[in-house]
Amino acid sequence: MSEVLLNKYEKEKRVIELHLASKTRREIAKELRMSFTSISKIIKAYERKIRLQTKREESNQSTQPKKSPISTQAFKLFRDGKKLTDVAIELEIPARKALKLFSQFLGLERMEDCYEFYKDYRYDIPTFLSINNFIKRNNISGNNIADVLRTANDVNNLNQTQYNLKTEVKNLEQRKMYLQNYSTSPYSLQPLPFNKPNNNYYYY
Repeated sequence: MSEVLLNKYEKEKRVIELHLASKTRREIAKELRMSFTSISKIIKAYERKIRLQTKREESNQSTQPKKSPISTQAFKLFRDGKKLTDVAIELEIPARKALKLFSQFLGLERMEDCYEFYKDYRYDIPTFLSINNFIKRNNISGNNIADVLRTANDVNNLNQTQYNLKTEVKNLEQRKMYLQNYSTSPYSLQPLPFNKPNNNYYYY
């Protein structure tokens, strides 16, 4: 009985609620004592309103600027001189992903060789910087450095050759001492005279 006393707006609201609850028009008509035509008009008006609202929201979203991909954001930050740690924190990405993006950025900037050099020799960088400072202080050219490196390589080869010769001399001296001690032993083999016809060349 209470449903009959609902005013027009309350009935429309109730129709929509029952419709969203998957009630049929027959069930709605029975509960609210309304005609199928009135119920259909209310439901169609509601669905039209929902379609317009959805279309309006989609239109607003399309006009809003899209957020750039993570890679684009990272490249911009690297270009602005941001450090790897700052980029990883700002974009909230793992360190591994930040390193990968940094490597890609260097590739785009044609500096991938620098990064590969850094990965291979990052622990020797302090030494390289000392050499660089020495070169600048003494106005040494690149050709001079090449000559120094070739000379250093020759010195290394000479040192290795010297070590090998010392080792060989030591081995020969040990061999000589062994042969001297062995030949003076009364039990050592002695060579036979050349004029003695015997097939054995040594005797005890």
